[in-house]
Amino acid sequence: MKILAVDTATPTCSVAIIDDEDLVCELSLGRGGTHSAHLLGLIQSALGAARMAAAEVDGFGVTIGPGSFTGLRIGLGVVKGLAFAHGRPAVGVSSLEALAHPFSGWPGLVCPLLDARRGEVYYNRFGTGSAGFGPRAADAVGSVEEALAGLAEPCLFVGDG
Repeated sequence: MKILAVDTATPTCSVAIIDDEDLVCELSLGRGGTHSAHLLGLIQSALGAARMAAAEVDGFGVTIGPGSFTGLRIGLGVVKGLAFAHGRPAVGVSSLEALAHPFSGWPGLVCPLLDARRGEVYYNRFGTGSAGFGPRAADAVGSVEEALAGLAEPCLFVGDG
């Protein structure tokens, strides 16, 4: 199954193409400005690098937050349009879960933190339990001190927060 995934939750705009479990192409651009100026070009470049047409994509993934409200709207709008135009499904993924997942083999907690501005971060804690790797609570926003409160086991921090 070929998936085109988009992340516009942070100042970095990212696109990836996955074929089954293989990463075919990943492009990121951290130029600043609005993602609307870069996202479609990044998607075209990723499809070109993967030697694919958009019609060959089986499904789409997009981060749904937390993150930049404007960035999320841009990503969601583009993915929804592509999915509708090609008659393919689209699925939303938590921005924090997308950050944590590559580290699912870490023996302790994985703690993604995203800058929420004004001295706050979006955060959650992920770990392996009886149901596999997943969040320990709902995504939250608060001070860095709140995000760190009660940590008593080894923790890997990821993200720009």
